[in-house]
Formats: sequence, C-alpha cells, structure tokens
Amino acid sequence: MAVQFSHVRVSTPDGNQAEFLVCGIPREFDDFEYYTAFEDFLDSIEEETEISVHAEAYLYGEGETYKASIEEVAYFHLRMQQDENFLSGHCDNIESVDFTCNYSPDELFGIDWG
Repeated sequence: MAVQFSHVRVSTPDGNQAEFLVCGIPREFDDFEYYTAFEDFLDSIEEETEISVHAEAYLYGEGETYKASIEEVAYFHLRMQQDENFLSGHCDNIESVDFTCNYSPDELFGIDWG
C-alpha cells in the first residue's frame, strides 16, 4: 500500500507564509478546509491579498495508492520532526502543484472566485 500526501507551502506577497502536510494532492483552496495550520495562516492575514500555494506530493510505501488519512498525516508530521530527511529519504516525490487565489478577510468565506 502506498499512502499519498502533500507537503504544502502557502505564502502572500508580503512574506507571510506557512508549511504543513495534507491528505492527498491539493488542487484548489477548498482542499485545505479543516486544516488548523491553514486556518491559522488565514487568521494572520489582515487585508486583501493573493495567496500562492506550492505543494509537493509524495507517496510513502509501495503498491496500490490510497489517500492518506488525517492520522497518517499526523504520523508523517512526527516523522518529519524526528528526521529532517524523512521526505527525501523515505518517500517518493510524484508531483508538484502550484496555484493562487485571492483572499479577503472581509468577504464571505474570504474567497474571491471572480
């Protein structure tokens, strides 16, 4: 079994940034719903801005691919804290994903889809 997850970096033009792990491969803003690290990042934004997302997707293990569970992502986070080479030494990087979105803390849900 190969477990799929991503290491994500989000940033704004003014240098505000955060890094965290997520299940699967994020392709849009909604894929970060319920991630505390992402919510904390959004809470730190005080004015309308563009958010850039860069995700590196990984597989841990071999065989049929499954999207990681929240518990597996927490385990991978612990592994990364204990071993700075966890991603490069124990996982296969399979894809990079980049996208941007406009964010305003004053708008409903903060997203400008226009």
